[in-house]
Amino acid sequence: MKGAAALLDLSAPRAARWLALHFLEEADAARVRLDDPADAEALHDFRVAIRRLRSTLRAYADHVDESIGGRDRRRLRKLAHATGDSRDGEVLIEWVESRREGIGEDGTAGAEWLDRRLRKRQARLGTALREEVAHDFSRERRRLQDRLEHYTSHVSLDDPRELPRMSLVLADLVELHAAQLRERLGEVRGVEMQEVAHEGRIAAKRLRYLVEPFSGEMPGASALVKRIKALQEVLGQMHDAHVAAGVIADALGDLDDDDDEARPGLEALAGVADAEVHARYAEVESEWLGENAQPFFTEVAALVARLRAGGDDREIERKYLLHTMPVLPEGAIKTDIAQGYVPGERLNERVRRVRRDRKSRFYRTIKMGSGISRMELEEETTELIFRRLWSLTRGRRVQKIRYRVQQGDFTWEIDQFRDRELYLAEIELPSEDTEVVLPDWLRDCVDRDVTGEPEYVNINLAR
Repeated sequence: MKGAAALLDLSAPRAARWLALHFLEEADAARVRLDDPADAEALHDFRVAIRRLRSTLRAYADHVDESIGGRDRRRLRKLAHATGDSRDGEVLIEWVESRREGIGEDGTAGAEWLDRRLRKRQARLGTALREEVAHDFSRERRRLQDRLEHYTSHVSLDDPRELPRMSLVLADLVELHAAQLRERLGEVRGVEMQEVAHEGRIAAKRLRYLVEPFSGEMPGASALVKRIKALQEVLGQMHDAHVAAGVIADALGDLDDDDDEARPGLEALAGVADAEVHARYAEVESEWLGENAQPFFTEVAALVARLRAGGDDREIERKYLLHTMPVLPEGAIKTDIAQGYVPGERLNERVRRVRRDRKSRFYRTIKMGSGISRMELEEETTELIFRRLWSLTRGRRVQKIRYRVQQGDFTWEIDQFRDRELYLAEIELPSEDTEVVLPDWLRDCVDRDVTGEPEYVNINLAR
């Protein structure tokens, strides 16, 4: 899949297709693994990929509907339901197995009886699932791949507006799905409202699927995804216990005289399920209902604002002068950079070669403004164009080694200049008032904040 940052800069129709193709590829890889009985995670991975694919096609329907028809969506829905039933069966079996010790020896017969009952049903579902996937998915995958890879874009000469940019479309979708999640959570007013709570879980999942592909490129997004996962987990545990309680109630109703020894165990498991439902609801209530969820939705609003601010190509960063090169933490990414500046009166165009792992990429960039917030427009170019423009930059060049260090939701860039003893650290921020906390490995190396000081702007450092 294209890098997340690159997708945000594409038009929404194109970026949405890249995402959908990526999840389609993941589903196909997991489908092959379904033939291996020893691969315990194959079904889970296939189901997740199908869910992500469906969620992507649903969220970006306005931008892919010309390619994806109703029949395609119905086939994917059928596959999702088939894998869902099978996966739910696996979860139930695991639930019973993990609670068996907690109900004591008197409950063993009931737990074993229920386990046999569930495994018989699971065997039937597994056979039907393999047949359905083998028959339906392979054909649908080829059809979807062709439709997603090739599409027609209509542009009117009388109304030559550009297609919407992915970052702005994503901002609108995140805002919409967060509002839907808030509404679902607001409707949960008691432990008995399990169906509504489950709808909240689905809303959380859809919001997460929107944000997660881009979480490495948006400050604050990784922490937001973790919060959504935590909500999904507690709602999922409550749902699993609720479903288990219903299955156990049905089993108790189906017992005959010959199976009466299973009753104590089934009743004990029913008590465990009911207790878990109430315990998980208490967690949901204390962290996610009413005003308790407000900090989370404030974070979502901040992410939406950053996405929309990103739409105007504004760069917000702080720069620090270092008196020595810091000892970098493990995982720092090294890049060799050569950049030069084409002379201009009002605009300064930068051309840059970025080399990493013996591979080079080339960029053209125009920057305007000064201080913490500046306008930046950048596009990737060819080596031929780079070489032609590079010849115009003689005497206005910078060569340096850049190290990128991920620190929480932020990325530090440490520049070590090749032709002088100079070290600079930069960090890009979501807003001008974001507080910068210097990490331990960097703090003792910082001389001072030089953001906005002309002598430390790259174009003025060029030789």
